[in-house]
Amino acid sequence: MILSENKDFPQLKLFAADNICSNEVAAVFTTRNGGVSGELPETAYLKSMNLQLTPGEDTYNNLAENYKIIASSLGFAAEDVVGLHQEHTDRIIIADKETCGLFTATNKKNFEPPSAVHCPLITDRCALGEGADALVTNIRGLLLSVRTADCVPVLLYDAKNGAIGAVHAGWRGTFLQIAAKTIRRMTALYSTSPADVKAAIGPAIGACCYEVGEDLHEKFRKEHGKSIDVFFRIKKGKKPHCDLSAMNKSFLIEAGIPENGIDMSELCTMCNPDLFFSHRRSGLKRGSMAAFIGMR
Repeated sequence: MILSENKDFPQLKLFAADNICSNEVAAVFTTRNGGVSGELPETAYLKSMNLQLTPGEDTYNNLAENYKIIASSLGFAAEDVVGLHQEHTDRIIIADKETCGLFTATNKKNFEPPSAVHCPLITDRCALGEGADALVTNIRGLLLSVRTADCVPVLLYDAKNGAIGAVHAGWRGTFLQIAAKTIRRMTALYSTSPADVKAAIGPAIGACCYEVGEDLHEKFRKEHGKSIDVFFRIKKGKKPHCDLSAMNKSFLIEAGIPENGIDMSELCTMCNPDLFFSHRRSGLKRGSMAAFIGMR
């Protein structure tokens, strides 16, 4: 995974999934740099590539400009972006032309409903309906996105059948194996063979910082067996630390993706405040990054 540069957007810092990216497909993970948010002292914690709208903090115009910058740098328009009302589920949405077209006059009104206030990426289907945490499509010209601020972002690409997926996996999504379920959904919809899939796991909170309760460790162990212990650092007298990224990688391998087809970032979002927002570090006083994938 490489830190990409764009001469048209010199301040923009994106991590490109080099095992996926080509002239045909874009796959990147944003940092907190290169946007227009957080210019006022009281909103400096959003500086600068914030991709989540929280009422009373960032503005619609800032958010729209940030998505425009990202989309333009990848050869798309902001209106091509598809996003979700994320709720830590294992629900997967099929993206099509009806679910894109963000930040347009017709969709701006959708920032008003209570169900949408935590969702910067508003579509008629998601904002007013159920939450979901993964997207799949085989339609070129759509730019799928999921937001993170410590959770694990996963991007999937099936070059053989022309299909992509974007997954948001916190501990709940990881527990529910949402990334593996997304692969199975792509198989059912697009005849995807897991052996042909390239996957990228972006920056997320690392085991160095992700302290969890013993009850959560026991919950994973009860569901997935004692073998899950390999993803927990356990020291006597201290709370366990969990490696969500490695766990998601393991579940992808179990789903049939070759290990050499998976690119995984080793960067911890909590350890790198100059690069990333982190919920564990800053609580609600923070912005959000996002992962994007789209076929041109």
